[in-house]
Amino acid sequence: MRRTESEELAVCAECGAEIVAGRDRSYEFGSSGALCFACAVRRGGSYDESRDRWTTPPDTSGLAGSED
Repeated sequence: MRRTESEELAVCAECGAEIVAGRDRSYEFGSSGALCFACAVRRGGSYDESRDRWTTPPDTSGLAGSED
């Protein structure tokens, strides 16, 4: 799949996976941190599909970009 220049990319602070804003579900934290969905769930996050939001945020302590 080709990426356009307008797609914003982030990198998961845990595993290094590329995250495409608007396409990939992720958890953003701090000023520039992000976790891919799998890492966010592994760190205790809980996502509510019907409400399209995180009901329990993942633990971001110890990650680059974290304010903790």
